[in-house]
Amino acid sequence: MRLEALLALSSFSLAPFALARVLPRDDSCDASAPTATSLKADIRADTDRDGLVDLTDTSDSEGKATWTADSGAIFLPNIGDTDKRCSKDLLKGPAVSNEKLDRCNDASDNTLRSEQFLAPLRTVPMPSLPDGASGRIYIKDQVQRSNVRIFHQASCNSTWTYVDGNSTFSAAALRKGLVLGIDGRDVRRPNGWDGRALVTFDVKSSNGTSSDSVMLRVAPVLTHTHLDPVQQVIGVKGNDTGAPYLNRFNQQLKAAVNESGLEEDLYLFSGSDDIWAQDFMEPGFASMPGPDGPISLRIMIRSPQDERVAGRQLFEYYRDTGIGAVQQLGGSRDEINSGGNIETIPPYEFNGTSWPAGRLILGNHGKQSHAMLPFFRAQETQDPLLLDTDWLAIGHVDEFVQFVPFDSERGWIIMADDPMAGVKLLQQIKASGQGSQRVFSRNNDTISPNPCNDFGCQPIPVESTTINEILANKDLMSVQEQCAKRIEANLQILKQATGVTDDEIIRLPALFKRPSFSLPSDGSFPNFGNDSSVTNGTDSNDSSFTNGTDVLKVGALIPGVINGLVLTGYGTYITPNPWGPLVNGTDIFAQTTKSLYASVGMDVIFIDDWNTHHNYGGEIHCGTNSVRDMDVEWYGGDINGDDEFDGFDEDGGYGNYTINSVGANNATDSNDPDDVSDPDDADSGANGDNGDNGNCGDDGYGPGNGNFTLS
Repeated sequence: MRLEALLALSSFSLAPFALARVLPRDDSCDASAPTATSLKADIRADTDRDGLVDLTDTSDSEGKATWTADSGAIFLPNIGDTDKRCSKDLLKGPAVSNEKLDRCNDASDNTLRSEQFLAPLRTVPMPSLPDGASGRIYIKDQVQRSNVRIFHQASCNSTWTYVDGNSTFSAAALRKGLVLGIDGRDVRRPNGWDGRALVTFDVKSSNGTSSDSVMLRVAPVLTHTHLDPVQQVIGVKGNDTGAPYLNRFNQQLKAAVNESGLEEDLYLFSGSDDIWAQDFMEPGFASMPGPDGPISLRIMIRSPQDERVAGRQLFEYYRDTGIGAVQQLGGSRDEINSGGNIETIPPYEFNGTSWPAGRLILGNHGKQSHAMLPFFRAQETQDPLLLDTDWLAIGHVDEFVQFVPFDSERGWIIMADDPMAGVKLLQQIKASGQGSQRVFSRNNDTISPNPCNDFGCQPIPVESTTINEILANKDLMSVQEQCAKRIEANLQILKQATGVTDDEIIRLPALFKRPSFSLPSDGSFPNFGNDSSVTNGTDSNDSSFTNGTDVLKVGALIPGVINGLVLTGYGTYITPNPWGPLVNGTDIFAQTTKSLYASVGMDVIFIDDWNTHHNYGGEIHCGTNSVRDMDVEWYGGDINGDDEFDGFDEDGGYGNYTINSVGANNATDSNDPDDVSDPDDADSGANGDNGDNGNCGDDGYGPGNGNFTLS
């Protein structure tokens, strides 16, 4: 479990960044609208998803009573918090229960506060309707009815009025045609409301009766991909006395964001002692077609960790006009359920399947799945692909894989950790006669003279371990082999699901270790990182990491550059300073990182997270978050298709890929040409032309391509 930090936090007043798309609706208020013939009830919505309700032809009438992946009207879950009405109430008295956090929102009663998020409904005018006729708009199904609101606007400038099941409309109103709007009180839920709403229009007159229906469905809650331009960066607030290093981190983060050209200020949460902004939430959104593009509502997703207090801040502080929050209660505090274990593959098409909003990836821990898996599956749009993260001590997908924009037909590329490339860098430095160099080039900080005991108060010592010592550590070299195999197996899942080839994967040099999590008796924060058990190896039978037969459980040895912040739209990548070994004054790991990200058009900015995140089990991505542009047209085409490949299965399988020797005591494959168990073999692990890892070869990406020269 990630180690929580105790922060003394003060109040913070920055309003969250919304940028909810507000667009005009199709208001057919004039008398020139087409008319229904004789006594024929006709209700329509935006069935063809062009952002308009068409009353002139059949584009919105054909197939309107059914809803499919590529046809059917969409409406929004209108769960924002206009002017922070609900959030303010939550903060007035004692803390409410988790169950009550989301009971108040813009749609929790029958008052319309945000008409810009209504989806249009129209009835075709009936000018020949006799006096005494009446009409009724209703939803028959009780579950659907309880989750949906319908409003009526009598004229273009009049107030919207709520339509309940007993509301009737006069002949005069029906002759003109009804202007209606619909929204949702909630989102799609597993084992609950599936988002559908069949709206029925009945007309009764002296000439008889007529009835018509139209099917709509609430928009799914979607997560962002790194193709969506960033709009604001999120972190958590420290203070000068209680958490000086977190305060320093935030100053560096702010400077890096400003350097990128992003003008919006940082939003810093300040209502919890939890520093892991990536992990207690996942930014999301819901959108529907509008006449000028998607109409979107930002929806922040609380991690399904009921006892994680930090997630409550989404409801108490972050909600606002155009910003809602959602939670799916019932999950444990286990790290598997954190937001860092949720990432999204950008949009793609493969094997007849279209993923216009991208596809989620979640990490499995053996047979245990993320508690949000049922929720995301209920959205039926970004059906999660399951990866294996059980080999990691924290166990999040953002610890070893990343998707970044790339100028290609696909539009994106995979960045993945490569511990064998990390070993190769060290071997090359050793071969140049500089093996006595320290692995960590960072200097120790001066211990603070101020009395403080909060997270980020005192510095973490930097080890003086040399390159020669690292390479001579057979247990540590075995760990790199095992990690490489586990990463490669996950990449095979991604390739099988997306069609990505090896040429579309960039390998980042990395090094892993087995960390120690023993808690000091004085209650101070434990050091995740550079203690003697790291370089000398940890007993493979350590019960702290036992989970069935797999006891690998690793974290980043050097700060993991894969765990950074992609500022899409600004060509910038903010990542932890790796503090790697220096050759002629240059950090080789940092130089290689900059070169590899430059190959995809991104400038790298390094910031120091040594005392704030790295030595407590995370990096910059773990400690930050971002909200992004919501103009995603997810609703076109064959969403998800017939693809049933879900990745890593519950029995520990990797689809069509077989992993060899993943156990901690069986790491070395004698037939593996990438075996680096012999640290004196200058070529071991370097070629990788035909081996299991195959990730450092001359025709791949990585440090083997001459990104630097040793002398």
